[in-house]
Amino acid sequence: MKRIILIVSLLMPVAALAGGGGSEGVSQKASAPNLQEIKMKIEASKYAEAIKLLKAYIREDDSSADAYNYLGFSYRKGGQLPEAFEAYRKALALDPKHLGAHEYLGEAYLASKQPEKARGELAQLKSICGNCEEYRDLQKSITSAGNL
Repeated sequence: MKRIILIVSLLMPVAALAGGGGSEGVSQKASAPNLQEIKMKIEASKYAEAIKLLKAYIREDDSSADAYNYLGFSYRKGGQLPEAFEAYRKALALDPKHLGAHEYLGEAYLASKQPEKARGELAQLKSICGNCEEYRDLQKSITSAGNL
């Protein structure tokens, strides 16, 4: 019995590092970057680095709507709108109610001078979450652009 307790106690720190529950921030393989690391690159406005890491992440897990949303965000902030649109569409194909993807897709529409489509994303957000933060943020961007 003591041996089992010793083995379990030795394995506890390893299990704690693996994370639990949700998949955000936990890579499928140790060699793939995690979303927390990628978010730090994005927050530091290192979009090219984030794109590189996100592509590696997606090669390991192409079912993450969050990863595609961050990829779209990074492309958009880096001025690559066609790539941003593609990434947001993939995020929404995986999770049609992804609030961030709807908000940022609306922002991309504004950047590409398509305010009517941005308003469409605003309407989507309203139906999904009501007056949530993503709705208010996109509404503010549309208003600031003079398109509401």
